[in-house]
Amino acid sequence: MLDFIWHLRGAATLKDTRSDSEVLDSVEQLLQRQRKTRILRSSDQVNFKSPLWEGYFGPNWLAMVIYDDGRFWIERSIGTRCLKYDLRSLHGFVFCLFGAVMFFGFGAADGGVVKGVKYAAFAFGWLYGMNMVLAWLRIPRAIRKAVTQS
Repeated sequence: MLDFIWHLRGAATLKDTRSDSEVLDSVEQLLQRQRKTRILRSSDQVNFKSPLWEGYFGPNWLAMVIYDDGRFWIERSIGTRCLKYDLRSLHGFVFCLFGAVMFFGFGAADGGVVKGVKYAAFAFGWLYGMNMVLAWLRIPRAIRKAVTQS
């Protein structure tokens, strides 16, 4: 439905020179560098859960900082393999909604409901939108780099 707002989904084509296990090892190392906690590994996928409040005082320049849940798995089709991923930023989305509600209150107190909606839209667009734009640019590149390095 509308979950594309807080989900990032994608795929990275894999070379035949690396085994599935090596690729998943690379993903696990990427998640550790991104300070994602509670990494769960199985034979065919890597999952993580890292609530936004767990690393609250950690570095905010990491590419995956806004994502609180994710799954990476390898899919095979005729002649190709690719690493698929599904990342969720629901905690960041809700946090930014609360910020927008706060700005709505300031705007409504300053000049009515219309001004409040404008303030809220700007605040949400800035807080969540800018984080997502940066993530959409940085994360696919970081994942491709992690799985293609030998």
